[in-house]
Amino acid sequence: MLPRERSVLGILTFSFALALAGAAPKIEPAGALLAAVAYALHLTTFDPIFNSILRPRPRTWGLMAANLVPYTAAIALGLWSPPAFAVAALVFAVYVVLAARGLARSVPGVVLGTAMLSSIFLLAKSMVDPSLGVVDYAVYALFVGYHVATAYYVESRLAFRNVSPWSALVPWIPAVIAAGAVRPLLLVAAVEPTAKFAANIANNVKYKSGRDIARMGWRELARSALLTAILAALYHV
Repeated sequence: MLPRERSVLGILTFSFALALAGAAPKIEPAGALLAAVAYALHLTTFDPIFNSILRPRPRTWGLMAANLVPYTAAIALGLWSPPAFAVAALVFAVYVVLAARGLARSVPGVVLGTAMLSSIFLLAKSMVDPSLGVVDYAVYALFVGYHVATAYYVESRLAFRNVSPWSALVPWIPAVIAAGAVRPLLLVAAVEPTAKFAANIANNVKYKSGRDIARMGWRELARSALLTAILAALYHV
């Protein structure tokens, strides 16, 4: 069963796609296989886990444990980067604490959940190419920063949320500065998102109807695909 939310499906897919594109052509076959298994597990178990996160049952814990198997295997085979796994584990731990307090569907929960999903890029990249460099972390900062900022952007446009359109700039500006300091060419990928966030501040339109929200979801999916494609191309420039 695929995730009901398009954003979840998109972030998971783009995370793994960017990891593979960034590592090409020197992809570790065993690591790629484990990453593919992790991707399949995340896609098919996300909704059952998320829907029961407030009241976890034995099945919930079993599904969560199953999702960790590919990463445990990668560690056993030496197909990993300790700093990358540490960063992702920290984000995951903070989200679990937040979810345990019943805040998984709150604005902070949505934002941290987005950070957790997009952090899978770093895990997958270290599995298919364990020799991560500073550029990988710069790309990670921009990739996660974009999706977290977009989560704030989307929340700011929902009529039933009270989120300032300026909120998107809080994670976005530091991410752009960090990525640009490491590799200025990455700033090319920041042009469209920055324009989007600025336009939202100038004209923050609130959506109430399910149709308008769905259309926004499709637009953001396309924009996320564009950012992923640009970052993938910049890896090899």
